[in-house]
Amino acid sequence: MAQVIALLLMLDVALVMIALVDCLRADESAIRTAPWAAWMFAILLISPFGAIAWFVKGRPVAPVPLRPRPAFVAPDDNPDFLKSLAATLRDRDHDPDR
Repeated sequence: MAQVIALLLMLDVALVMIALVDCLRADESAIRTAPWAAWMFAILLISPFGAIAWFVKGRPVAPVPLRPRPAFVAPDDNPDFLKSLAATLRDRDHDPDR
């Protein structure tokens, strides 16, 4: 039983240390939901729940680059389509077989 408690204590200390280092290295303007000092106190005083909360709600998230969406142009607004339509109509009008 003592080995299980020692293992859980070591996991708790490791989690708190990782959360503290991560919080210290984070840019203060990118931290979510609370100021930097509040997260430090939460990580230290509410162990291990403060560290878990830091990783879930406080840690800055990296921006996800979005691919640009293609702009849809309706056929009646597309100049290339209008030119090809005009050329098709012109060719049809000048075709003697029709």
